[in-house]
Amino acid sequence: MSEITIFGLALLAVPVFARFARVPGETRRIYHLIGLAGLMFLLAETTKIVAAQIGLVGVVEPIIAYVSAIMAFAGVAVGTVWLTLYYLMHLKEVH
Repeated sequence: MSEITIFGLALLAVPVFARFARVPGETRRIYHLIGLAGLMFLLAETTKIVAAQIGLVGVVEPIIAYVSAIMAFAGVAVGTVWLTLYYLMHLKEVH
């Protein structure tokens, strides 16, 4: 398994851990954004694996990999900034 695959699986687990931590539903949406970023990383890795077997997928693989990597990075970046701002504005919730 590559590092990206492991990172994608870890990001997919973020909403699950947020649920176990009993994060309120309104805040949990932000954690789902980070989980979606993990799904995008897995899409890029799956496309790379399939491209070696199917020629047509190999043609569009660079585009899919580029777009999904940008979307994954944006999801992680936006989710992190959004959570940081949320918890800075609601310091009483952090204990």
